[in-house]
Amino acid sequence: MLLISKSESKGTTLRYFCFIQPDEGDEDPRFDFISLSLNTMDLSLGGTLHIDIGLPVLQPQTLKISLPPHLVAEFNSQDRILNLLEFIAIGGLSMGTNLPVKIKDETDTAPADLIDDLDLNLNELLGIDNSQEEFLPISKQLAEHGLEANILHDVGSDFVIAENIEILMGELDTALESIGILRECHKSFNITLPKSFDKLNLKLVSDVLKLVPYPTAQTIWFYGNTDHPNHKYRIQAAQSYPLLAEYLLKIEQAVEAIDSGEPIQPIIAEVTGLNKGKLKRLTKMEIPISDDGLEDIRYVDNHPIEIQRTRRFALTNTLRIETILKALEKVDTGILPNSFNDWDRFLQITSGCALTLENRLGISLPELLNSSKGNWERFHQSLAQNANIPVEGFHLDHITFAASDALEAIDDFTRTIFLPRILLHIQEIGKPLPQPSTSDLLQASIASFNLLRGETTNLLGYLFNLGYRWSNRYPQLLQIVNPVKEKIPINKDFEEKRRNNAWPKLTNDFVASNDLVVRNLTSMASLKEESDRLDHCVGNLYVNSAKKGRCHIFSVQSPDGTTSFSTFEVRPPNTKDPILELNRVTVCQHKGRKNRVPPKKCTEALSQWVDEIKSGRLELNLEEVIDWKIEVNKRRDQDKFHRSGLLSPKIAWQRLLGENWDKPDIHLQLWHEWQNHLLSGKISKSSGSEILLESPITQNYLATFTPK
Repeated sequence: MLLISKSESKGTTLRYFCFIQPDEGDEDPRFDFISLSLNTMDLSLGGTLHIDIGLPVLQPQTLKISLPPHLVAEFNSQDRILNLLEFIAIGGLSMGTNLPVKIKDETDTAPADLIDDLDLNLNELLGIDNSQEEFLPISKQLAEHGLEANILHDVGSDFVIAENIEILMGELDTALESIGILRECHKSFNITLPKSFDKLNLKLVSDVLKLVPYPTAQTIWFYGNTDHPNHKYRIQAAQSYPLLAEYLLKIEQAVEAIDSGEPIQPIIAEVTGLNKGKLKRLTKMEIPISDDGLEDIRYVDNHPIEIQRTRRFALTNTLRIETILKALEKVDTGILPNSFNDWDRFLQITSGCALTLENRLGISLPELLNSSKGNWERFHQSLAQNANIPVEGFHLDHITFAASDALEAIDDFTRTIFLPRILLHIQEIGKPLPQPSTSDLLQASIASFNLLRGETTNLLGYLFNLGYRWSNRYPQLLQIVNPVKEKIPINKDFEEKRRNNAWPKLTNDFVASNDLVVRNLTSMASLKEESDRLDHCVGNLYVNSAKKGRCHIFSVQSPDGTTSFSTFEVRPPNTKDPILELNRVTVCQHKGRKNRVPPKKCTEALSQWVDEIKSGRLELNLEEVIDWKIEVNKRRDQDKFHRSGLLSPKIAWQRLLGENWDKPDIHLQLWHEWQNHLLSGKISKSSGSEILLESPITQNYLATFTPK
């Protein structure tokens, strides 16, 4: 078994591949590989594992990779980044294939060949092992480097990736991606392809699976294997029911009927519960040839540059056939699409927004989709216009973003207009404020939507337009809700320390019996100096935590302080009680140069330091440390205080709606902003939000919301 690694740079993206390739004489060759993508600007890392499941087509699965900050800081050069990616790739392959990582037998190993492609800036690592046991081979030098950098751990004769590098398996991806990468790398680098790979008709299978968003390896091989004796029947089935092409493979009776050339409609009707009229619509799809421009149009990015903000609603838009089938049961047969292009639009609208809005706002799916009147091209165009996005390229992601904007607009109206108006009214009539609950907010959102929609019948069009207009007014609304605040005065000593990037010390210096001195590092400069001396990350990664009192960093140094031998971290105290805190002093970690095990003399000095603390002979500076921590983390400290008991209704509502929800002047400003730019119908003509109280919608909500 061979491991072949490739890397290429394209702009700010560094792509890294690691392929398992068969060695001469392999009886059961494997072709798994991993692809990593590193953004060299923000150092974000993603990846995909392409798993050999015994078919010529591999099954991709996304990877969620989390790296400890010190690794990103340490591996900051091109060569070191490639080394880091190599370790991650090998670790990911080992996890996905269940193959152990071992040092290759160098006596049976051919010299590594370095292939340098000037166009792609490639680096290749080639290792060969002729033993019978299957494992992922690495060189002794690479293993030693991984152990030294604390990236690999030695577990007997095998190596595993360190626990602080988190690699999690994510969602299955389209197997078409694996095919493309393998073909590209076979052409450029002569990568060996799986057996029978040449029997795959990629163009044909891509056409018949156009409505399957993430076709699996099994699905692609089932329909794409031109060497199968029933290939003709399989293609006919996919062409007849392209929306159900992958779903059919889950039905054993359907697969048997397909390969026997027998009718499959009765089986589909029995399994899905769809009537003959809806099944007939499904068979009317005429799949366009691949050069009709549809695929290019669908992925043109015409989404306008939006105001950057943290979105409150992270919506998914995955096309799951089981969900679509349930939607088909609800929708009237008369509005179902008649062509492939219309089915494509129907699926994008349904999965991208309609199903989500049905669940969140309590609107039935037919009510959302009946406005199409079966003309999906015109309906799609009207939604694009309402979202102010060019119709060419208005696709699934745009639809999902538009739905997210609409939900945020309704949520904003709920939190800044509707609920504050209700609560102010309760106070005005002399009743106590109720405690908020999750169901209160949910029902308030539904009531807010019904107030906003008025007599509108084209609900999706209205929601898309509301979201677009609200997103443009978001900065003005935010400025009203969060006006500039006066700075909280703090004491001069605190201000001076903060200005100098310094903080209080936990203890005075301590001299051990071996003359080493334990010093508390209490400034950014001292932490940076410690990093430079010992070649580790404390100066980069611990400044913020130390400054906020979340940890305390100490250095074991020479008497004159010019040389550092090791660094350790101590958990911060939480109270001013010396007796309690003496017993709670905990050393979290102790590191030597380059994060190695510290010298024995440093361990001895640390042990004596702990004894001095526990005995009370070395005092803790608790007064200043705790006061500092409270001052610099005042808001968080107050939150902890509130969490210690039941919040009063007013504070609870402040947490939910913002601290200014009960300020009449701010509420009036927000109402005028909504009135002038976002509202329509009767409520837009009122100078104040009191008009909301006249609506039966508000009265019904108030009746269930107000305490008896």
